[in-house]
Amino acid sequence: MITKNNLLQLFKREFATTLKVMRAFPEDKLSFAPHERSSNARKIMSTFVFEMYLVDSYVMGKHLDRSVFQAYSPDKVATLISDFERESADIISKLEKLPEADLNKTVEFAGRKIPADEFMLMMLFDQIHHRGQMSVYIRLAGGKVPSVYGPSADDSDTNL
Repeated sequence: MITKNNLLQLFKREFATTLKVMRAFPEDKLSFAPHERSSNARKIMSTFVFEMYLVDSYVMGKHLDRSVFQAYSPDKVATLISDFERESADIISKLEKLPEADLNKTVEFAGRKIPADEFMLMMLFDQIHHRGQMSVYIRLAGGKVPSVYGPSADDSDTNL
């Protein structure tokens, strides 16, 4: 089990990095996909928002309405960024108020029963996975890749 404090610190750091990657994506290339079987950039960034919605539903108790995101397809990167900022800030706020013991409650997702903290980490790790995809998409779409965990040839802000 991860402590609530460690989970909060991890979420804050990783959400900020995801925003950095989203902001680097060229606004006019949301339909970009490197291959016919690949998701386009809009779908991947929508996934970032949807995963926050899933955490809110499965862990924080918000009513789950999948139709909300089945039709979710903003036509602007700025909208996706704004929505992710709002949803991730809401999760941080709710997590700060959540009793630590609630991280041990069981969540049933995709036919599996797992502790809430593991579900939250699973959503975060999936976000990190898709963020890696986005960093490749940024380069292929003509954008500049920001530093993520280390230096980027395109970004002098490496904080090292």
